[in-house]
Amino acid sequence: MIVTKINDKRSVAVAVIVGDNQIGVGNVTIQPNKEVPIVNSIIEVRYLYAYKKGSLYQPNYLSVRDDVKLEDCSISQLKYKKDTL
Repeated sequence: MIVTKINDKRSVAVAVIVGDNQIGVGNVTIQPNKEVPIVNSIIEVRYLYAYKKGSLYQPNYLSVRDDVKLEDCSISQLKYKKDTL
């Protein structure tokens, strides 16, 4: 995930890449014992699932990633909620 904005109250907005654009997928709270990542950094986020055309559900910040390229942050990495009947 790519950090696109630092919000108030220790959270950041995150996005993934779709084609040539970045699409926002929500916000992630940064725990008090971790430093807030800077804009355009790549971070690892654990989440329960993603909504199609929506955001992440229960995202948790894990760490900054310096071993991943920007182009690896594509929308194809998201795991979506299965449709229920």
